Amino acid sequence: MNRLVNKAISQTQIRHVDKFKIRTDWKPDIAISRDPGSGGSVIAEKIATKLGWKFFNKKIMSEMSLELGIPKEELAHIDEHGRSWFADIFHSFVNPNYVSDIRYLTHLKKILNLAAKNQDIVILGRGANLILPHDKCLRVRITASFKTRVDNTYKFEKKANREEAASWVTHIENQRNQFIRQYFGVNPHNPWNYDLVISTDHLTFDQARNIIIAAFYTKFPSAEKRT
Repeated sequence: MNRLVNKAISQTQIRHVDKFKIRTDWKPDIAISRDPGSGGSVIAEKIATKLGWKFFNKKIMSEMSLELGIPKEELAHIDEHGRSWFADIFHSFVNPNYVSDIRYLTHLKKILNLAAKNQDIVILGRGANLILPHDKCLRVRITASFKTRVDNTYKFEKKANREEAASWVTHIENQRNQFIRQYFGVNPHNPWNYDLVISTDHLTFDQARNIIIAAFYTKFPSAEKRT
């Protein structure tokens, strides 16, 4: 029953945010979706550095705080986290600073569209591949086997041991998957939500970066004039 209610709420949210008029006069950008431990964040930043573009990650939350006029900490509880419909309804009555699902997604869409239109950016996560028009961004999914992701997490996130790294990967993956399913009503692992899916099992982060940049210029050949 809860799944059906959540699905209905999600569909209502999507219809609501679609009231924003999407402008199409901006230059294409890159939206990166990633599994935790796959190196997606590092690769996204490498792409931005290589192209001389702006890298959007936590900065999005700062801009949302200014837009909504509430502390960043309030939004941080939602950022790439799913919530139950009951919690959303309950807290909206008792907490004046609580950000509802619809309000969060509405402002997220507004900010991402504005940022993508006004500058060359690489956006990490937050359903950007589902928000930005398909003809205005390269939609990329970065993944890897669970073992590779645990190894990367243990190495780069300074976890005490591989057991702690594995627990972190599983926890973050569940949060992000729930976020995408709740707010956008889709399975984040479906390949047709992306133009390109890359595994870092046998690719270095630099190699993955180069493949993504090549794919961007293949999809948007006229964009080479920008660099």
